[in-house]
Amino acid sequence: MDKGKTKHNTEQQILEAARTVFIRKGLDGARMQEIADEAGINKALLHYYFRSKEKLFNHIFENALADIFEIINQSIHEEGDVYVFIETFVDHYLTILKKNPFIPNFIFNEINSHPERIGLFSRKIKLNIPGFIRMTEQNIAQKKMISMPPEHLIIDLLGMCVFPYVAKPLLEDVFFRDHPAGADNFLYERKQHIIYFFKKALQPKQ
Repeated sequence: MDKGKTKHNTEQQILEAARTVFIRKGLDGARMQEIADEAGINKALLHYYFRSKEKLFNHIFENALADIFEIINQSIHEEGDVYVFIETFVDHYLTILKKNPFIPNFIFNEINSHPERIGLFSRKIKLNIPGFIRMTEQNIAQKKMISMPPEHLIIDLLGMCVFPYVAKPLLEDVFFRDHPAGADNFLYERKQHIIYFFKKALQPKQ
């Protein structure tokens, strides 16, 4: 058997198990033994691959955040249509959040407790903000969308995508107490709602 392939499979098995436990318990509540049990391996082998819970979480977090940054950058085309950007961004971003629902709260915690980590990571994987600004300005100049500062557009997009995941416990208690499955249906519907909202909100008045 290919040792390299076996190592890769074991590492992926650990990462998937850890993601499951982190979603269920969060960073503080998760335990290495629980992750090892979820992965079907012993704790010593888990420590061989990842020496601590924090290193394991950071690995998952950085990969997920890198995927988000990559999606944003791939969605930006300086000569592109802003509505195509919105649809692509929302679709891919919410797909990643569904797979990694712990990301928003972890980012907020990191911003509050270790802002330097987010800064270092954002400098390592740069967002194409200049390209996004030029794309937005181009669409405004072509009267495809109303005039608005590009930074407000990206923050509005992020906020509408992220908030339901940050506030999911509140949503479940307030709106879906009697039918818990409704929260998952709501998050599924959210994607189309956000796309529709922005397409209507950004259209110039005739």
